[in-house]
Amino acid sequence: MRFPELKEAKFKKRLNRFVGLIELEGKDYTAYIRNTGRLKELLFEGNKVYVAKRKEGKHPFEIVLAEFKDYLVCIDSHIAPKLYAEYIKVPVSFEPTFGDKRFDLLLGHRPVEVKSVNLVEDGIALFPDAPTERGRRHIEKLIELSREGYEPLVVFVVQREDCRAFSPNWRVDPKFSEALLKYVKLGLEARAYRCSVSLEEIKLKDEIPVEALP
Repeated sequence: MRFPELKEAKFKKRLNRFVGLIELEGKDYTAYIRNTGRLKELLFEGNKVYVAKRKEGKHPFEIVLAEFKDYLVCIDSHIAPKLYAEYIKVPVSFEPTFGDKRFDLLLGHRPVEVKSVNLVEDGIALFPDAPTERGRRHIEKLIELSREGYEPLVVFVVQREDCRAFSPNWRVDPKFSEALLKYVKLGLEARAYRCSVSLEEIKLKDEIPVEALP
């Protein structure tokens, strides 16, 4: 997936979950953050970020990438399903609904939930970085659908390259982690992939192991 033209900026502070203050070419601007995670290791005062100009909305820019040491991290959580769809190169439907739950993709008859992962600690990609009731309910619904004959799939797209494996974040959200562990122990499929990220594009690079145990 190609990025629009990006400009280098300095992150100043987070105004709320969806808006940050940046400094670009000596001026301060508000910038949209398309991610509800905490992102504390990425969005801190003085860190280098890369922003895209927005065509609409009250915030003139959107933060797309943030630097972490020698790596770039994409913080746009909405693109994860599209990245996975690009990678598998087969027809999919987006946002299928099963009962009162909407998932990211329908792959044949398989409901697929795709999670965007931004946090990495000691080489392990972790999700979530903030408690997610919605995420837990989605896993529980997939377990329910498996009993109805469906073959669900959970995909974790790590939108950075500096990781060797994935694990649920037991410290931050034990309830989600327990749900995922139950899902895996039932023999249901969970996959994780890391991405290669540059200033021009992001794409899935390769699959990494899923480690569900604490």
